[in-house]
Amino acid sequence: MTTDTILQRLQELEFTRDLEPDQLEKLAKVSALVQFDEERVIFREQDVGEYIYIIDEGKVALEIYAPGRGRTTILTLGPGELLGWSSIFPGSRKTAGARAMTPVKAIAMNAAQLREIMDEDCMLASAILWRVSSVIASRLKATRLQLLDIFAHSS
Repeated sequence: MTTDTILQRLQELEFTRDLEPDQLEKLAKVSALVQFDEERVIFREQDVGEYIYIIDEGKVALEIYAPGRGRTTILTLGPGELLGWSSIFPGSRKTAGARAMTPVKAIAMNAAQLREIMDEDCMLASAILWRVSSVIASRLKATRLQLLDIFAHSS
């Protein structure tokens, strides 16, 4: 996929849709299109990631390991949603695993290169970090609700 095609997709996807044109161009330069087959593990809980993904097509299950329960899906993500947000923070480990539920196409941003452009462009850094913060907050809420439901039925 060319940088122009990636740029076009970034203009349309929810996570990046309202960024400035020059900011989108910077993101496109550190991005590539990736594909995952159904049931493919994209990353595992506790992995240190190199990429941040924006799902373009398909569905991804976020899974955690729960003692006595095994792998538990806590959330399902779809087009326009961010995947692998922890990679934006150097050395951070994944808080959940990710598995493709359907064939998935995504835009993969190299996290190290993304951090470099964020260091150079504080407006882009602010925009990305606000979006990531919102994703983290919504994922914490979803995880809490899912775990309450799981453990409510275990007694």
